[in-house]
Formats: sequence, structure tokens, C-alpha cells
Amino acid sequence: MSIKPKYADLILQGCKTVELRRSWAAQPVCTIVIYASSPVQKLVGVVAVREVKDQSINELWKTSQAHGGGLTRKELQTYYLGKRRGLAIMLGDVKSAQTPADPKELLPGFTPPQSFRYLDEAELKSIEQKLFSKRAKK
Repeated sequence: MSIKPKYADLILQGCKTVELRRSWAAQPVCTIVIYASSPVQKLVGVVAVREVKDQSINELWKTSQAHGGGLTRKELQTYYLGKRRGLAIMLGDVKSAQTPADPKELLPGFTPPQSFRYLDEAELKSIEQKLFSKRAKK
């Protein structure tokens, strides 16, 4: 999942336990690999998905406030402009990468996802080995 670096950092620090989205995956998702977008452009961690809540904009604001959403009410309203509802991805256990990884080294033909990209089990395993290996090079 592409996440702006400031929000990725808040997730990795455990301060932000909700990710707000206008749309979400059609298939069940239990793990998110965090891709910190430009200027970082690295895979920086992994976080579990506890629950996905479909909420009104007012409910999303309350959820954001209670779970460290990291944005102002005006930013939230701008993000959801024209929408009546949105999604709150409730985050669980977080693992910060020992060594952030260039996704192009792990995923042939990688292009940064606009929002998210599905990974198969082999891709996830390869990414986790790279991110959490104590012997990985920086």
C-alpha cells in the first residue's frame, strides 16, 4: 500500500492505528506492506489489518481523532470531497523494517501502486525476509 512518508512514520511509531481510504480491496486483506511514497520510495514495514469500517465522513473524523489519523478535519473533508462515506482501515501489530527495501529489487516490474497492490504469498514472504533479516545490507 502506498502511504505518504509522514503517515508511514506515524504508523511505524505506533501513533497512527487507522488508515483512511476512499476505496478498498475487493479481496480480503490481512497484512499491509507499507510502501513509503516519494521521496522515500521504499518498503518500510508491515502492519496487520484488524478490521475495515465503512463509515460516514463524521464517523471517520471521530475514528481518525481516536486512532491518530494524522490529519486535520479540513484535510479529511478535502480528501473525501464528493463522498458520503469512506473506509477506516483499523491497524494492528506493526513491524518496522530493519532495512527498508527498494521494491524494484524484490518485485520485478514494480511500479508504485496508486493506492494498493495485491501480493501473493511468495512475494510477501520474500519481502518479509528482506525487511526483517538481521543480515540485510543497508
